[in-house]
Amino acid sequence: MKNKVTCVAYYLGQFHPIPENDTFWGEGFTEWHNVARARALFPGHAQPKIPGRFGFYDLRCVETLYAQIDYAREIGINAFCFWHYWFAGKRLLHRPLDDMLRLERPDFRFLLAWANESWSGIWHGAANRVFVEQSYDARELAQHGDLLSNYIESGRYLEINGRFPFVIYKPRQIPNAAEYLGHLREHVSRRTGASLYLIGNWSPGRNFEFSDPAAHGLDAAVVTPIAAYFRSPLLSIGYRLLWRKLGQVGFGPEIRNYNNVVSTLQSGMRSIMGASHATIVTGWDNTARSGRRGLVLSHYDEASFRRAATAALQLECRNPTPILFLKSWNEWAEGNTAEPLFHEQWSVGSTLREILRP
Repeated sequence: MKNKVTCVAYYLGQFHPIPENDTFWGEGFTEWHNVARARALFPGHAQPKIPGRFGFYDLRCVETLYAQIDYAREIGINAFCFWHYWFAGKRLLHRPLDDMLRLERPDFRFLLAWANESWSGIWHGAANRVFVEQSYDARELAQHGDLLSNYIESGRYLEINGRFPFVIYKPRQIPNAAEYLGHLREHVSRRTGASLYLIGNWSPGRNFEFSDPAAHGLDAAVVTPIAAYFRSPLLSIGYRLLWRKLGQVGFGPEIRNYNNVVSTLQSGMRSIMGASHATIVTGWDNTARSGRRGLVLSHYDEASFRRAATAALQLECRNPTPILFLKSWNEWAEGNTAEPLFHEQWSVGSTLREILRP
């Protein structure tokens, strides 16, 4: 049964300069700037996190893309789930995906995860600065449908049980989401004859939680079990308000135990009516971006990762459409990566390979 599970890893394209980031953050900015400036904020805090096998790469380099694909396949990952930045006709950070599609690796698949929120300075203490605004209308929907259709027609898009997965980061943020996504589904079907498999991201917090995917036009949810989870909405709101205030006065970062991701994953999947997918979390420490406003998952080591990954795999094996998500491949500024670290004590990749390919 394990061999039937398709493992997909979220992939961040923020490791090459683009004009928009030059304007917002300074010439030549990439995510590596955040990674390199990270500092330890408490005793035992492992920062900065330095990349190992692939170094401080530039995703305009095709040799890097080849090496990433080959290593992903080696450790049991079947596809990259590219973060997809679409702002009413404007696209950002799509070059690595488009370049990867031209490589001689036709059997390696990809899918898209639409990061449907405005680009702002929220993770850098400038929440009121909006750089690129997310909006929705009939015209952009048709353009978006054409874009998805083109990717599906490339022959490289992941297909499972006759459907093509498409992840939406914040489905509740889409106005009249069921209607919007229904039209998007119909547009792609008319263009290609293909059926989308729409998956909404579920994470702890009032802006991310939902119980019925169908109410939002979705086929399923994927549970991302990183933040603190409370069954009581009031406790959830109170906890987050408390940490927001503490962060504003320089107290932090928030520290939670990585071992909690298993119970959060189980609770999240139980709370969803219908299909839900599991996520393996490859650590978390976003202080490189957020400083003392960040979150660190402590007690992350080979044993705790093995337990969490095994639990996620077992949960996903019950699914009739088994897609196991890995968060993430290369979100370095969030301390969330399957790529090797420099002088690492243990390897996420080796452990993952043992679990996925016993």
